[in-house]
Amino acid sequence: MHKPCTYARVKYVTTEARSVPNKRDIILEATIRVLRERGLSGLKVEEVARQAEVGKGTVYLYFEDKQDLLKALVEYHTQRFYADAAEITASERPFRERLERLLARRLAFVDEWRGLWAAVAREANPKGQKAWLTGLHQHYQGILERFVASGIASGELRPDLDVELTAAALAAFGCSPQLDFPREPYIQQLAEVFMKGVCA
Repeated sequence: MHKPCTYARVKYVTTEARSVPNKRDIILEATIRVLRERGLSGLKVEEVARQAEVGKGTVYLYFEDKQDLLKALVEYHTQRFYADAAEITASERPFRERLERLLARRLAFVDEWRGLWAAVAREANPKGQKAWLTGLHQHYQGILERFVASGIASGELRPDLDVELTAAALAAFGCSPQLDFPREPYIQQLAEVFMKGVCA
């Protein structure tokens, strides 16, 4: 059984930092905009501060250095995706509809990074990258296992499915294609291929 992954980080934050609501999120959103525009090599704290409309010193109230900023960015966007995935898969809609909604959100998550996720993750935590990313992925695996189990319980999926392995296979779905296919038909085809293998 997978242990739940926690993301709590105990870190001292100055009184000034605590007094400004959502400033940290604003800085993280600015960071991913800079990454999209300039790439990882062009990411500078000064540019992040400019995009966030804060002083450079304000960035350092929340993040120790650029590596700490990148690590927080990966966790921030990944947690948002997982929260959406959990909400989508826990709804009372039919399994196929939940699947299509999940795939659409997964593709949107991939698009957010524009191919930069792996490089950013390597830069964010070069020494403990494998354990860190495994912990992040275990959380998603748990969401998908509950999703698959709900489909089996409702009779929409085959009862003989291995829940853990089916969830792992589903986790591999939803990467953006290299060619530019229309999004909606692509999602429907992904769902169709998956459902043909698992439906009751």
